Amino acid sequence: MTLKIKQYGLLAVLGLSLALTSCKKNLELQNEFGLTPTNAFTDLASYSRQLSGVYGTFAGFEYYNGYTMVTDVLADDCYETIESLVNFNQVHNWLYDASDRQRTFFTSMWRVPYNVVLQSNYIINGIDAVKSENERFYNRILGQALAARAIAHFDVLKAYSDNLDRTSTSPGIPYKTDTRITYPARLPVREVYDSIYSDLNRAITLLGNVDVAINSGSNRGFLDIWGARAALAKVALYAKDYATAIQQSSLVIAQFPLATRSNFPGIWNDSRSDEVIWAIQNNSGDPGSPFPSAELMSFRANRNTFGVLPAFISTYDTSGFAGTGIGRDIRFTSYYFLRNAVGGANNWGISKFRGKGTSSDNLVNFKVFRVSEMYLIRAEAYALSSPANPTAANADLSALKTARIDGYTHTALTGAALVSEIAAERRRELSFEGHRWFDLKRTTRVVNRPLTGTGNPNPGVQSNLPSSSHRWVWPIPEVEMRANPQMQQNSGYL
Repeated sequence: MTLKIKQYGLLAVLGLSLALTSCKKNLELQNEFGLTPTNAFTDLASYSRQLSGVYGTFAGFEYYNGYTMVTDVLADDCYETIESLVNFNQVHNWLYDASDRQRTFFTSMWRVPYNVVLQSNYIINGIDAVKSENERFYNRILGQALAARAIAHFDVLKAYSDNLDRTSTSPGIPYKTDTRITYPARLPVREVYDSIYSDLNRAITLLGNVDVAINSGSNRGFLDIWGARAALAKVALYAKDYATAIQQSSLVIAQFPLATRSNFPGIWNDSRSDEVIWAIQNNSGDPGSPFPSAELMSFRANRNTFGVLPAFISTYDTSGFAGTGIGRDIRFTSYYFLRNAVGGANNWGISKFRGKGTSSDNLVNFKVFRVSEMYLIRAEAYALSSPANPTAANADLSALKTARIDGYTHTALTGAALVSEIAAERRRELSFEGHRWFDLKRTTRVVNRPLTGTGNPNPGVQSNLPSSSHRWVWPIPEVEMRANPQMQQNSGYL
């Protein structure tokens, strides 16, 4: 089964007040053949078609197919090169403000997830009227919409809120559950979590009783029960709800085995689907460009905008690479390639989103959830639980590293050393998949970019962001602040 994303015409509009207040007095044109909430949804099949709009928005360049990975340029794994067109220079160097002159990056990261929310809400708020048609079909549609709504809200929460603890009373975000143009205030973080948990738990219940399988073994393009469980495990880790993180990640781990070393490279050119829980499907002929990672390393344009820092490269076990081209750690050659050498320095590029098969066009599926992340979530949760369970944490760390590194022998760790190694393994395993900035934000809040050994850095690259900086929390976009009188700006931004 191949996922084909088509935008359902009614719903290409926004859910919050953003950019919606200036047009009401203009001419109101009526299209007698147009879709409205009244005539668009008449049966379960019409609500099912609406899911294509939900997934299509997830797949946009300003969401999982582009900007999600751009978040990595704020962190410490890469540096801007002289090949850059400086589109994300201010993002990379933490020079952003609420006016969002940074190519609309922060505005999009606020706006587009709320578009997912809006499109999900059209399903959630209306589908009960046709539930009796086929309850298990109803479960399949509504469960995906609830999971999507929760994930989109969480993506905004982790970026625009400061304290992400489960009980935090810091300003969170609005949680939209209707399709009206409103001017909502920010809820406390704990109340946002209440709604995210509620949506995901209900989604899990519904998706456990559906009429047909949502995904197949080779196509993981939709949010089934395992995607909802993976989302809840991730949310719980950020919330420091370690019991839930362990429970949900364990259920997913039992369902998805780790890939063998021989199969692992195939995940990245889509010849294999091992470990993949949910992925954004990008098919030949899909409109739009670029696709995953093209703003970092564009194979279409032959441009290495962001190189990989040598200090990060050195954390991989590359033994044997110089002689055979394959290091002991299979991730190294699956993720990176030697772009060139300048002044005696090796300049590394990102290859994990090169393309399908042997193509070099960035047209490859973006893996949102993989089971390796679940091992790392569970390991961290075990290590930080009270009381801690270092034995279980070491077992998960060992299982993942044994699957990735030829001849790996694990040495048990405890305390701070164990937590540090889990963080280092998250950095290696999940590199350039949109995790690192948020991992730093929820832990150390320190960025260091040693440029030693790079041959082609852009002269403007900044090296350090201290934990005291207000830039760890992104600015609410200025257009939202102007449109919504109830909105509260984050500290440090005018």
